[in-house]
Amino acid sequence: MAYYNLYTKQNFSGKNLEKLQATKLEGGFCTFNQARKMGAKVIKGSKAICKLSRMVADAGKETEFRSYPVFHQSQIQLKSEGK
Repeated sequence: MAYYNLYTKQNFSGKNLEKLQATKLEGGFCTFNQARKMGAKVIKGSKAICKLSRMVADAGKETEFRSYPVFHQSQIQLKSEGK
């Protein structure tokens, strides 16, 4: 697994995979909220690596693309690793 979501453990595909390959970073990526759900935090001052898109269908609304900023695993700190 060269490019995967740290939270869901699923591999990225399509345009999102191309965006991640352009960053020259390999490994896990996740959003800010996914890091919090894992009991980790984004290191202070870190900037999102890129914005990934996905199709979202809300109840009663049309489907739409939403973009989410993602962080590389090197920018994520588990609570047990530090303060």
